[in-house]
Amino acid sequence: MSVLKRAFLYVSRKWQQSLIIFLVLLIVCTSALIGFAVLKASTLAATNLRRQFGGTFNMEIDMSNLANMQEVEATDQYTGGYYVGKYLDHTVIDEVMKTSGISEYSANIGVVANLKSGNGVYHNLIENSQNYYSLPNSHMAQIQGWTSLHQCGYFANQILEITQGEMFTADGLGEAIISRELAEKNHIKLGDMLTLEINREVTGFDLPLEKQMCVFEIVGIFDICKEQQIDQYTSQRQMLQNWVFVDSRTLLIYLNELLKSIGEHPIGYEKVTFSVNDPAEMDSIIKNIQENKAIDWNYFKMKIDNTNYQSAESALNNMDGGICIIIMAITIAGIGILILLLSIWAKSRMYETGILLSVGKSKWEILTQRVTEMVLITVLVFIMTYVCSNIVANDVGYLLLSQANKQSIEETKKNPLHSDLPISVNNFDLTPVFSAPKVEELTVNISADMIVIVYVMELLTVLFSICIASISVMSIKPKIIFTKYK
Repeated sequence: MSVLKRAFLYVSRKWQQSLIIFLVLLIVCTSALIGFAVLKASTLAATNLRRQFGGTFNMEIDMSNLANMQEVEATDQYTGGYYVGKYLDHTVIDEVMKTSGISEYSANIGVVANLKSGNGVYHNLIENSQNYYSLPNSHMAQIQGWTSLHQCGYFANQILEITQGEMFTADGLGEAIISRELAEKNHIKLGDMLTLEINREVTGFDLPLEKQMCVFEIVGIFDICKEQQIDQYTSQRQMLQNWVFVDSRTLLIYLNELLKSIGEHPIGYEKVTFSVNDPAEMDSIIKNIQENKAIDWNYFKMKIDNTNYQSAESALNNMDGGICIIIMAITIAGIGILILLLSIWAKSRMYETGILLSVGKSKWEILTQRVTEMVLITVLVFIMTYVCSNIVANDVGYLLLSQANKQSIEETKKNPLHSDLPISVNNFDLTPVFSAPKVEELTVNISADMIVIVYVMELLTVLFSICIASISVMSIKPKIIFTKYK
């Protein structure tokens, strides 16, 4: 009778033992295959999570460098100076954006201006009935210039919401949005032209008439979705209903033309925020920017904001580390259980071993039969492992990712705008918000290379276990076997 036939007959006859070995191997191999698959997928998930938590750095004008400051005459109450260096303009921004790894930037600037219609009629602001100084014919509003409105925290956090039209983006020029209340009060609709006027009433000194106005098209109207805390001390310009959002590039050009007309130097942004693709690469990105000789570093400085990523870093590391520990623990436990079971069952096969040895079968042939028995079981395990792994792998990956997300969110700093409290005049948050891929699931795929690795590990585990379990049996002579095990 051939070795293969004897092995098949033994496995089928001792089906209870075969089933136990099958289940042990199935648990070990399925766990290992899922672990390797999740570990491979978690690398991509970790990258996406880092992007989701975000990494930004600010480039600012350097007012700490005394060479950039013009001192003013000291008095008993005041001493200091004002900045006379270079400002951040789009020439500098374009140089920074050449650096690999930077996704986008945000530059915002705020001014005060009168609001007028396309035919020159002043628009009136919404009144604050609680404020004695609130005037029904006031038309001097707060103007917020943004690179892209998607980056404004008030829209990103659903404090304000576009209900008509659309947001302007970094490609938009001469575009503006206003509140629904302001639009209704002044009969403004989408497509109308809105004029910003900066004159003596705003600045306190005379300006050329032809340079006082800048025209924007109304491309969107927003509603206020969260209550703003307004009291008798809230000015009309602090009320969100009276805010006007415009694209910052058009606004900056307008302001510089205005300054040029009266002989003043042009200005730029005091601060520009840049978003990186992967915050883990922040140090190398900053180094590359600082090596750019086209940027005059006597006037600018950079400040990194990696807070969210750093607080989430431990959760990302724990995800991979936890998977590796689970794989090792289950594999070692499985090998131990397998060796114990095979050792116990090997002793129950002593008499069978003696008979085979007495009829001329070598110990090598006997060991080969037992290896063949395990290989037959292993083939079934291999098939079922692939099926089971595909069924539960994504669920395991989602669970691990949820835990990492939960831990990271708990550790990140809360934005005051996210609370349920009313928005007050003191917690306006104009920090830019950058879009990032939202990781809601961990897609785990069982690839061919993983299957090969796990199957080789499975065979080595079986061979190792059989050899260890058979050492004591194979060292006994047939005469002793028949004498001791009848």
